[in-house]
Amino acid sequence: MGAGDVHLRSGHIHIDIGLDSIPRAANLIARLKAAVAERLWIVAVDGKAGVVVDGEKVELHLSEGYTLRPHTPTAAEIRDFRSYGRSIPEHDHIRSGFLQRSITSATYLGVRQKWADGKRQRIEDVLMSFLEGIERAAAALKRRRIEREERERQWAEERRRREEQERLEAIDRVRGAVFKEQSSAHQEARQLQAYIEAVKSRLIRGSEHEAEIQEWISWAEDYASRKDPLNRGLPILLSDEDALRLRWQYPAR
Repeated sequence: MGAGDVHLRSGHIHIDIGLDSIPRAANLIARLKAAVAERLWIVAVDGKAGVVVDGEKVELHLSEGYTLRPHTPTAAEIRDFRSYGRSIPEHDHIRSGFLQRSITSATYLGVRQKWADGKRQRIEDVLMSFLEGIERAAAALKRRRIEREERERQWAEERRRREEQERLEAIDRVRGAVFKEQSSAHQEARQLQAYIEAVKSRLIRGSEHEAEIQEWISWAEDYASRKDPLNRGLPILLSDEDALRLRWQYPAR
């Protein structure tokens, strides 16, 4: 961008033109403002130039292209070339005088995005087409937003279902693991008690070590009783909260 350029990004439309095109651009912008006001569209206020149509912001751009002109070397450029070998540009980029209005927020939406000066047309003559293009872009933006929101809703619903399924599986896994632990402890206690009964059946009254054996039987019966979860009451179902709190102790396999 050269020193003689106008570059603004606010209000109705982003402007990128040369100084010589200011009068023409001012007329174009005035006509655009009047048309926007007539249609009750809202001017964008978030720092990006454009208008809000049916709740959708359509970003607008007024630009002027460049053309190439053979470059005339300056004395300084010739001196630097001879002294330091610095290259001299072959062309100068100058503003072309051809203006273009474009919609910059509707990429890949299948709508027209550019209205430019041509051999038989100036953009002053296609304001209505440009306004219709803004409406079509807004409609396309709205469709894309609705589709995106629907996809996000579906993803959120799928995520919610997956998390709920994982929650239910975790609860069932923990309850099942505790159930198996209780069953195993009960079976172990019954096996221990059976062994105690076998010892009792072989105990001979008045034998040399009867006292020591009776002492072991008393301890063993107490131990087996403590091992049996049924001696602490009948089992109750773990609450969802308790099961989820314990899930890290019973990871999925």
